[in-house]
Amino acid sequence: MSHYLDPNHWQTAQLVEELIAAASELRAMQVIQTLKPVLSKDGNQWCYLLGENLQDGIAGFGDTVGEAMYDFCKDFWNEKAV
Repeated sequence: MSHYLDPNHWQTAQLVEELIAAASELRAMQVIQTLKPVLSKDGNQWCYLLGENLQDGIAGFGDTVGEAMYDFCKDFWNEKAV
């Protein structure tokens, strides 16, 4: 049995990665659109905040709005009840 490099395998893997990234972005945008956290500038970073303050709310920070969105969603999905 010979092993060879299938050029379509790489293309398929790339397509799957792009689809996963697009789905992740869509999911994050849906969370932002549904919860409507406040977007503001905090120093040199963007911040999405859901709640009254950083201690009691859910926040996400990033150098770009997109990075802040993903950080917010990560914190949202990992939030535990106290």
